[in-house]
Order: sequence, then structure tokens, then C-alpha cells
Amino acid sequence: MNDPSMVASAMAVGVIGTGHVGLITCLSFASVGHRVTGFDVDASKTETLRQGRMPFHEPGGQAMLEVATASGRLAFTDDIAEAVAGADVVFICVGTPIGASGAANLLAVEQAAREIARAATGPLVVAEKSTVPPGTASQLGRTLGEERPDLVGQLDLLSNPEFLREGRGIEDALHPDRIVVGGSSPRGFAVMRRLYQPFLDAGSPLIETDITSAELAKHASNAFLALKISYANALARVCEASGADIEAVTRILGGDSRIGPDFLGAGLGFGGYCFPKDLAAFAHLSERLGYPFPLLSEVARINDEAVQVAVAMIRDAVSNLEGKRIALLGLSFKPDTDDIRFSPSLTLARALIAEGASVAGYDPVAGAAAKEEIPELQVVDDPYDAATDAACVVIGTAWPEFRALDLARLRELMAFPNLVDGRNFLDSESAEKAGFNYRAMGRPQLRSDPQTSGV
Repeated sequence: MNDPSMVASAMAVGVIGTGHVGLITCLSFASVGHRVTGFDVDASKTETLRQGRMPFHEPGGQAMLEVATASGRLAFTDDIAEAVAGADVVFICVGTPIGASGAANLLAVEQAAREIARAATGPLVVAEKSTVPPGTASQLGRTLGEERPDLVGQLDLLSNPEFLREGRGIEDALHPDRIVVGGSSPRGFAVMRRLYQPFLDAGSPLIETDITSAELAKHASNAFLALKISYANALARVCEASGADIEAVTRILGGDSRIGPDFLGAGLGFGGYCFPKDLAAFAHLSERLGYPFPLLSEVARINDEAVQVAVAMIRDAVSNLEGKRIALLGLSFKPDTDDIRFSPSLTLARALIAEGASVAGYDPVAGAAAKEEIPELQVVDDPYDAATDAACVVIGTAWPEFRALDLARLRELMAFPNLVDGRNFLDSESAEKAGFNYRAMGRPQLRSDPQTSGV
């Protein structure tokens, strides 16, 4: 696909919330020539952005931020009126965390809609980009009308869900595999077509639908991707019991064009902010609508099970966890991000520490955040430091640089030669050649003789 070209006529865009979704939205629209103003209630984050620094790790983000701010096409403010006044379209990109009931907490979305309405100076398209349950638009529409009865019929509410992957967010924003716009306003659709025209010209398909279907689509997409991951992990349990190799089985499955290879990697399971949150919110929503959707709860159960399987595998390798040093390589929930929210690697660390092990963790970018989350975790600056005197090395996150590890050196530093690959990431032959007792998820035929493992 070609890169989106500069637009002939720039539009004014406001973005409410500069988290992962909001900031990447700012960067992508500024990169094609729109004039973008990002707002955040966190004044310290706004100041960081004004200084040209990314508040989180996202490949390509820093360079895009520097270019966009230097060009004058992107600015940041802690005054929402600056982001809304005179804008053609304003995006709501605030968080929707899970509430105590299991439902998505829409307080920030509601507040954003109120403040947008108060600051509006004329006709305006308001687009939900936050992940919200279907029916949210009806509530927000009432809010807009209550706040600005003088602009009834001029504030067009649309749904424009995002499908960004952390660590690949810039790529996904610049080359979306689909652009979804839900609504009922012809003017709103026209504004969004004009806004996205550079991406449409570059080949991205546009799906226009009703607003409820667009709202539901994001939950449905994330739940299905989580389902594929949990299916692979459940299948790994069958492989372990039967002697089959999960990597061979999923390679065969993924070769079917109806299935595809993505999200079929067996391992510690999914984490991050979106999948666990959206899965729980979707389950709560379907229950409230009268359909319990039992498949969703099973997806979550299998995901939790994956970490416990890894704990058992490590325990089996070292014979007894108490007093043993475990080196955990990778702490973020996935590579190319510093996000540790719901990280399976940290869930694993907690479980090992609870059984008396000492855990030394290394991550290229997420070490400080992991240490703050788990004070008992020893965070080091080098994977070889983590492995020194360890009874077992565990791959918790599939960072590409781990493939370049000197496995012979790693083995020499350890007290016992155990390697548990929680992401089926390393080359098994290289690991065994280096002298490791190598274990991988769903690959029982690769497990070496543990007779000198860690007794």
C-alpha cells in the first residue's frame, strides 16, 4: 500500500485524550496535513508532549511527534476549548476501564461529551473512538442536546472505532486495514470521508454502517482475536497430552485461508489493557442483553490457565521453587511496548514469588514500570545479569533481541541449565546445542532430560 499523501485542504481536528489511541490519532492525522490539537486532563503529560517527548514507547512515534510539532500541524493543550473551538471534527479517545460490575466505566466518555458540547462554537462532528458498548451513542446524543440545545441538529455524533495494536500502532494508523464509520448523518459521513481521504486514496477500505453496529464491532473484533489465542493455548494442552507439536499443528491451521496464521501463537496468553478489558465488558454486555455468551468466559479461563501451566513447567524443571533464582526475560505484555498492564509475564512473576522463588527480570523498555508494579521483583539492566546463578531462564515476552542472545554464555552463567520458553520463541536446536534442558509450551517432544535440572 502507498503512503497516504498530503491533503489538499486541511481540516481542524480535536482529540480528547492523549493515551495510546489518542496520541496516535493525533500523529496520523497531522502526518497527512490536518491541523490537530490534542487535549489531556493530565497537565504533566501535556507538558511532556509540548516538549516533544513521547509519554510511552511506540516504535516510530518519537520521530513522528517531532516532525508534526515542528511543522505546526500538531499542538497540545490542557484547555479543552482550544481543542474544540473551530474544529471540524473532535474525537473522544478517553479510557473506558472496567467498573466493579464488570461493565465498561463510561464516566470519562460522558464527561468528554459534556465538555465538547460546552466548548463547541458551531456545527461539529463528534466521533467516538474510545471502545464503548453499543447504545452509548444514544446516551451521548442526549448529553450533547442537554448541554447545547441551541446546536441541536448541528452536533453530529458518529462512531469511529480504532483497531490499533500496541507496538504497531503507527503502522496500523497510517495503513488501516479498514476504516469503520457508524452514524446516520449524511453531513457527518461526508466530513469523515474528507478527513480520511488520504487513507482511502492509499487503498484503505471504508465501511459505513449504523452507529450501534460500529460500536459493537470493536468488542466483537477483540473478543474474536482473544478467542484465537485461547484456542491455540487449549490446543497446546492437547498437544502436551498427545505428544504432538503445537507449532506444527498451528502452522497447518494457519495455512488455511479461512483461518489465517495470526494470533495462533501458544504461550503465556494475552494481556495488555484492551483484550482483558474488552472481553469482560463484552461478556457483561451480552449478559445484560439476555444472552450470557458462555464462550467468552471460557476464553478468559483458558487465558488464566496458560500462566499456571508455565508455573508448573518451571516448577517441574527446577524441582522446587523455594529459594531458587528465576530469570524472567521480558516484562511488558508484548514486544515493542512498555505497557505492563495485565502482563502475563508479571502474573507469572507474582506466582513464582508467591512460591518462594526470587525473580530477576529484564525488559528492554518496561523494567522501571515493572519494578513499580512488583517491588519484590529484582529488575536488572542486562539479560545476562538476570541469568547469573539462576536455576531457570524463562522467556516471558517475545522481544526480537532475545533471538540474538548468546545462549552458550547464558548457560555458563546459570546455576542449572533450564530454559522455559513461554512464547515458543527461541530455536530449540540452538538451545539444546548450548546445553539447555529446553521446554516449550505445547511441544512435549522437545523437552530434554531433566535429570540434572535443579535439584
